[in-house]
Amino acid sequence: MSLVAIIIVIIMAVCFTLFSHYFARVQLSSTLNTISSDLIDNYTTTIGDYQSFIKPIVKNIRFDCGSHDKNYIEKITYDNYYIRNIDIETNNNKYCSSFDNKAELNSTSVFIKKLDKNLSLWATVNSVNQQSILSLIWKGKLGQVVIRFEPIISNVIHNKYCDNCILSVISTVENTEKKIYSHQDKKSLLKLQPITSIVFSNGLILSNYVDPKLLSIISMDLKPLLFIIGGILGLFVFLVINFHIKRKLSLHSLIEKGITRKEFIPYYQPIINVNNNKMYGCEVLVRWWFNKKELISPDDFIPYAEKSSLIIDITNVLIEKTLIQLSSLNWQKSSAIISINLVPEQLENKQSMRKVVDLIIKSTILPKQIAFEITERMSFTDLDKAASVIDYLKAQGINVKLDDAGTGYGSFSYIQNLNLQSLKIDKMFVDMIGTHDHKLFVLDSIIAFGKKAGMEMIAEGVETKQQSDYLLQHGVYLQQGFYFSEPLKFEQFSRYFKEDQR
Repeated sequence: MSLVAIIIVIIMAVCFTLFSHYFARVQLSSTLNTISSDLIDNYTTTIGDYQSFIKPIVKNIRFDCGSHDKNYIEKITYDNYYIRNIDIETNNNKYCSSFDNKAELNSTSVFIKKLDKNLSLWATVNSVNQQSILSLIWKGKLGQVVIRFEPIISNVIHNKYCDNCILSVISTVENTEKKIYSHQDKKSLLKLQPITSIVFSNGLILSNYVDPKLLSIISMDLKPLLFIIGGILGLFVFLVINFHIKRKLSLHSLIEKGITRKEFIPYYQPIINVNNNKMYGCEVLVRWWFNKKELISPDDFIPYAEKSSLIIDITNVLIEKTLIQLSSLNWQKSSAIISINLVPEQLENKQSMRKVVDLIIKSTILPKQIAFEITERMSFTDLDKAASVIDYLKAQGINVKLDDAGTGYGSFSYIQNLNLQSLKIDKMFVDMIGTHDHKLFVLDSIIAFGKKAGMEMIAEGVETKQQSDYLLQHGVYLQQGFYFSEPLKFEQFSRYFKEDQR
């Protein structure tokens, strides 16, 4: 098992690293989207009304590049988180900026979107030390003011892995042809599909193009982490699989021991003829008296026992105990029926059923007092074999009933091919009585079919007087369920039977 664990862990770890490029793209897209959305939202909130934002600033500028203007624009720049710098150019060709080095601002390309006769956006500056792609340009009689905001994508992201690996492009919904770029020398990236593209409420479109080498670098950085995550998940998968295998193996061995020790015991649920309120018979239900200390619910072992075919041996133990216990009550002196559940696999094996018939014949219980119930929830693999076995049982005087009618693999075909004359109506349909659920119509259809076919019908799962009365009104007078009695262990059922026989 250790070798299997190592193989699963390695396979999962390697598989995760194979998707490193995908995870790198997802990680970078998420980061760019988050930063872009946050910054654009902030810009929109701060300068959404462009006129009201820039007018107070321009109003306080004298356009003489004197000490007042320089101090003022520096104060505005450093007090406002979003403004990177402010440039002023007068009509007298004087130039002043919140930056000391004028040479840094020597290249400006303007992307014009006219807001009114004075104001337009956007502009971009490309130089050695600065990239900006979000600007407002105001022109008046005295000169021009350019307010450049912080870059959409910060330099930290641009330069973390490689220089200029991300090209941020701004356009507007009104004019998608004109674009401004954060890096003119990386315009070749436009041939690629953008990794993110966001349209904002102010008509701004922000697209980010990524150099493949950046994704490769991030992919390589992610591989060790993905290898570890894959290995951990592989170990988890192994532990889950191993747990289920051990649980099944453990349950299998415990059931086998329980069969050997005959820990499976019958409980009896009375079936009542509501026409005279006398007991028609009983259904035998299995319980597991584990180690003779703990009673285990059928839901915890029956599904596995059916899949693994251990149910056949459990049923044989159950039949043997049932015949012994009910014989002690002089059951043969009554006309009551004993219903025992079988799976289709049992009714396809004549040799197995001969052994069961031999047990019945050796007991004091009469074969005509035995009825086997076959569930419709499980399918037959060979209907011809099943029909042959059922004919054999009928020849011995043993009746065969269809259980869970209407819930599974074809009531009508079973009734026709197996020549069945008795059916049990499933609790699922009985529960619909008194409701408007469509299954109530199915219940009525099953009852109508049973009547027309002259079949004996038993309703199981009856829990209320309303249900019992409804069934009786529709001709179903054989009923079982908690309304009459819960399944009883032998000592309780013995008293119930004796009271009924008086």
